Amino acid sequence: MSVLDSKQRPEPSTVMAMSTGSPTLSMAEFIIAGKPPVEARRRAAIAVCDTVGVILAGAPEAAADIIRRTIVAEARGHCRVLGTGVCASASDAALANGVAAHAHDYDDMCFVSMAHPSCALVPSILATGELVRASGNAVLDAYIVGFEIECRLGLVMNPRHYHERGWHSTSSIGTLGAAAAAARMLGLDAPSTVHALGIAASLACGVKENLGSMVKPLHAGMAARNGVMAAQLAKAGFVASKRSIDGPQGYLAAMDSQNPPAALTDAIADLGSRWEILETGITVKLYPSCAATHPALDALLALKDKHKFTTEDIAGIDVEADSMTSRLLTYGRPSTALEAKFSMPFCAAAAIVFGHPTIETFDAERIRDPRIQKLLPVVTLRANSAFDASTPLSQAAVTVRLNDGRTISARADGARGYPGRLTDNELNIKFLACAQRSLNYGAAVEALEGVRAIETTLDIRILTQLCSDGLV
Repeated sequence: MSVLDSKQRPEPSTVMAMSTGSPTLSMAEFIIAGKPPVEARRRAAIAVCDTVGVILAGAPEAAADIIRRTIVAEARGHCRVLGTGVCASASDAALANGVAAHAHDYDDMCFVSMAHPSCALVPSILATGELVRASGNAVLDAYIVGFEIECRLGLVMNPRHYHERGWHSTSSIGTLGAAAAAARMLGLDAPSTVHALGIAASLACGVKENLGSMVKPLHAGMAARNGVMAAQLAKAGFVASKRSIDGPQGYLAAMDSQNPPAALTDAIADLGSRWEILETGITVKLYPSCAATHPALDALLALKDKHKFTTEDIAGIDVEADSMTSRLLTYGRPSTALEAKFSMPFCAAAAIVFGHPTIETFDAERIRDPRIQKLLPVVTLRANSAFDASTPLSQAAVTVRLNDGRTISARADGARGYPGRLTDNELNIKFLACAQRSLNYGAAVEALEGVRAIETTLDIRILTQLCSDGLV
């Protein structure tokens, strides 16, 4: 059975008595006292495992290295930057691990918040968890409350906030999720958590015009760092407006929310009784490219496997997808790895030439490969409004035109990493491949075993130490 079986029903959980006053106070009460069911912890454990893996994969990348050198020059601390021998302050460690987590665009997705949730949540809870020597279960519970807060904000704000106004939800919503998670981890009370959310509301940012550049993973790192800083400031007595989120000039209004601020009250009414992590879940990526490429890649690879065609056989590849996909995949002729991740022509060509896309697929020399360059002009991407009804879940139809006159087609309804489709083996294989970019094989195996046993971990520093041992 899949480890993310979305049809499995959770056991009953305690229904919280929510405040009838400020919606921010209601969220704060959930953050500090919400009791996630056991199955929610299992889902969170999968997200932590996947994210630790992609952090280890991203640690050697240029963007992560620049951040690491910057924070080492500025300060020292006791929180680990995974995949390295560096320790830093909690906020700086969250920044560095967040950038690394998103460096390859290989981290998970949520179709409610329309964000990459774990690249900010996991660095936030690891750093603050190290500060308080938290247990694995405490770390998972902090992840879950942060995830749920992000989803409720996403329900109110999207699709306009993300699709139409250019905000990158990974940062603009993820900052508040990271602050909620850090507040839970640091043991803030409800009034202080209200202030943490208010501080985070003024720190949230991130514009989609920077997709395809180093700034995109910086968004994740800033969300993690700002979330930690917001919680630490609130714990120290820093005060924000109690209406920073839902006030007339607050976060929701300024971020051009789809629904009015008053809608937040209804969106959070079932916090603690309905768990978005169980109902819609988390999508784990099986390709290190924009999630919008994944349904088409699944379909194309299935066609290649079935019909055994090669690069020389291709006359053209036509991809149809929902309207969102064409707005995200803006690079027809990419020149860098980050651009290639947002290029349907490159991803399709690479799937034909190299097979299942891996991190190495996006190396510069492969982008310049003559076989890739030959295929780029014959790959088309067209928006099909008929697919829009399925959003936020992505669909794709792929047609391959062969030089012998044949035309073959396939359709994908979502991608293989969607909730309910990921297997334990797929997660383990991905983790080990990622981890070995920073750790030797033996250390990577030990790290995997440690992360998969997070629910029995008494001190999260044991896990972070495993991810800093055996460096390559």
